[in-house]
Amino acid sequence: MRRGGYGRLLTTLVALAWLPGATAGQPVDPSAVVELPGPARALGSFLLVLLFGGLLRYRYGGFVDRSVDASMERPGVAVVYGLMAFGFVAFAGAYASSQLSQLPVGSVALATVAVTIAGLAVLLLAGLGFAVVGTLVTDVRGRRRPWHGLVLGAAISAAGWLLLPLLGGVLAWVLVASFGVGGPTREWFHSNRRAESDAND
Repeated sequence: MRRGGYGRLLTTLVALAWLPGATAGQPVDPSAVVELPGPARALGSFLLVLLFGGLLRYRYGGFVDRSVDASMERPGVAVVYGLMAFGFVAFAGAYASSQLSQLPVGSVALATVAVTIAGLAVLLLAGLGFAVVGTLVTDVRGRRRPWHGLVLGAAISAAGWLLLPLLGGVLAWVLVASFGVGGPTREWFHSNRRAESDAND
């Protein structure tokens, strides 16, 4: 991959969070995100978090509920584990794109597919993360309302893009989503380690 290619790829992964064309597998120009006004970024984030979070809520509602509980078990480390999840997806996308771009035939198309898959994974993580955060807020108010929590989480995801500059919006978006993703990531990580330990005994 050319010099600066990894930076461009990672920016593209962020772009996939709110550019509809990217989810259809079309090439994304990262500069398009910078040029979008804050309200457009906020609307895109709201709709995509609502879409992907809603899919997870509908198909795997029990998992989302367990993720809420898992994130609250150790909230102090939830962000760290969530960042690990996002970092793994970014690294996997970067590595796959780098390797596929070196193929003699179809390299551009295959690299685009790899980035798109990684971008969809980012959207699924974000949908889960903000659904968890929104549901936690409804918990604090006295009653867990999963679907209300999803809408609230989508609104939280949009608030950063609307109120903060681009860099601040990116950081807020990733950190808040990471908190929601951190609980299930921690459980998955430690369950795998326990399984490996039991297998070695």
